[in-house]
Amino acid sequence: RHLIIAASSWLSKIIIAGVQLVSVKFLLEILGEESYAVFTLLTGLLVWFSIADIGIGSSLQNYISELKADRKSYDAYIKAAIHILFASLIILSSTLFFLSDKLSSLYLTSFSDELKNNSGSYFFIASILFIFIGVGSVVYKILFAELLGWKANIINALSYLLGFLDVVAIHYLMPDSSITFALVALYAPVAILPIIYISFRYIYVLKTKVNFNTYKLLLSRSSGFLIFSSLSIIVLQTDYIVMSQKLSAADIIKYTVTMKIFGLMFFIYTAVLQALWPVCAELRVKMQWRKLHRIIFLNIIGGVFFVGLGTLFIYVLKDYI
Repeated sequence: RHLIIAASSWLSKIIIAGVQLVSVKFLLEILGEESYAVFTLLTGLLVWFSIADIGIGSSLQNYISELKADRKSYDAYIKAAIHILFASLIILSSTLFFLSDKLSSLYLTSFSDELKNNSGSYFFIASILFIFIGVGSVVYKILFAELLGWKANIINALSYLLGFLDVVAIHYLMPDSSITFALVALYAPVAILPIIYISFRYIYVLKTKVNFNTYKLLLSRSSGFLIFSSLSIIVLQTDYIVMSQKLSAADIIKYTVTMKIFGLMFFIYTAVLQALWPVCAELRVKMQWRKLHRIIFLNIIGGVFFVGLGTLFIYVLKDYI
């Protein structure tokens, strides 16, 4: 079953990566080189705000897998998670309302005065969109835990396709649109669709009783995921901070496009890992250690081979890419 989910994830991620690559042309024509460079740096915040769920998504996914393996209800955990995520959304949004001007002045320093004068509003709009996306990502964790990852992949791919269609629409209807319009056009569907699903899911569990211990268990386990994710982001996403201070607009665009091309290579393997997570969680609960170790070993070997082969392929075709 996880291979079916992985296959749908491959298709979803190929669609998303394709949308991001093709949208570069339209966004460059709408915004121009310097404004698109600002847009690119702002989209770099998406990864930083992926921790807006404060680790609750991964914590909930594990609890669902474990309770599902024991044939127990997990509705209380979903309801508690939504409460915590709503609080996170409010706190982060309120904090960014007061800090956006200061943070944007530090982050977007290498551009014209006109762009810097509006950088606070650009930063705030981007932050709000990405906080919603980070909080909404819990939908995908729930669906993968329920072994319905194909639904998560459809929602994700559809949201990016809708965003791309919005970009195409403003390219032809409002060709001189601002950075704010471009951000909302591309990312509003990505933020809204998961929130709609969460709302329906909350209605379904509305009458479920939640005790304090459920919140405590979710938060206790989420702290480890939050720390790990934060450290990973600090290590892997500092490139955008360096770019914002050191590179010209043209170099920022070249770097971004190159990273999008290389990112395609990793999507397939990460799709397999994402689909395997709930399977491994259930095997751990059932204490089927031999099967679990075999899956881990085969996927590590397969991952090393795939990354090596993909790197070689890109190197051979570098003059044509």
